[in-house]
Amino acid sequence: MHHLRDSLLGSLPRGTPSVTTGDHARSDQESTRQSIARGEFKKIREAAFSNRTWVVTSRYCDIGDGVDSLEGHIHSLWYMYYELGRNISSESPEHEGIVLDILRIQGMGPLTRPVRGVSGIDIARTVDGTLWNDLPFLAGDMTDLWVNNSASMSGTHRLNLAIFLAKLASARVARDRLCRIALLIFRNVFESCQELHTGKESDEEDPNRGIKQLEVFHLLPAAISWLKIASHNLLLLSEVYWNDYPSVISKGGEEFLESELGQRSPAGFSPWRYMFWLKRLHIIQEEAKEANEKTLEELAADGIEYMVNTIKDRNSEVLRAYQNGGDVLHQDKHLSCLKPLSGVKESES
Repeated sequence: MHHLRDSLLGSLPRGTPSVTTGDHARSDQESTRQSIARGEFKKIREAAFSNRTWVVTSRYCDIGDGVDSLEGHIHSLWYMYYELGRNISSESPEHEGIVLDILRIQGMGPLTRPVRGVSGIDIARTVDGTLWNDLPFLAGDMTDLWVNNSASMSGTHRLNLAIFLAKLASARVARDRLCRIALLIFRNVFESCQELHTGKESDEEDPNRGIKQLEVFHLLPAAISWLKIASHNLLLLSEVYWNDYPSVISKGGEEFLESELGQRSPAGFSPWRYMFWLKRLHIIQEEAKEANEKTLEELAADGIEYMVNTIKDRNSEVLRAYQNGGDVLHQDKHLSCLKPLSGVKESES
């Protein structure tokens, strides 16, 4: 075991550049999309879990290839699961199955091999972590795919994918880095100036729709799914001011930054930002009720319930932040749900 420890601390083994890049990668993704379009979900799932992982494992452990020569196969693996995650119904057992697949892949690591001519072993360490323990490139690939494609997706595909990613995040795979996608969703739906539902935009697939065309009704289902499925993770990260993300991801939206809560908060997760999301849900609920948008009103109510219940269950540090936040917070009607939980008396409002 000391060889394993020493190898984990050693330098990164390099090999020949991957051939699974550029045109080959695009062709590979197109082949996956065509199979998905034909409904060949089982075939793609088997190819991902069995073939791609076998290729990477065998080439590193048995053949002796360098990890960088395998990166293309790893990206191909995650693309397959991206397509499966957005196309398989989130209400089906198969959707749970692909989450389990990735947890099982994580359990296959670390990949090791003997060092030629000397005592010890090499560990398969990529620039993004160890195979397979760290699920390298999973968080980065899923983030890029969400950023580049979520706006143009149909509402059904967007929700399927959001639930898939939230399920993975709830298991804390990839060292909580998948939660950066929740930050992106919440920034768009809670922290930016968006229309509730003008009726001008549909929620069908539209290749020409960009992030600026999204309205609250496009993204609220995805946001509430994250609050339902990964509520404890999001609250825990907020309590410890987690910000292990690039600034382009962790920065707040314009409305948040201009708010009282935003002026107290650093980038990334924080108790102040968590309270702002809770406040915005109350505002969305009110606006939806006034506009007779029943579905959005109910979604917002669900989100409030998930957040408040998780705060209560964990006796969260968010309550201490609210308690010590002063009259500005205590007098905010959209945060009054925190008063009885934090011990702030009504007379202070």
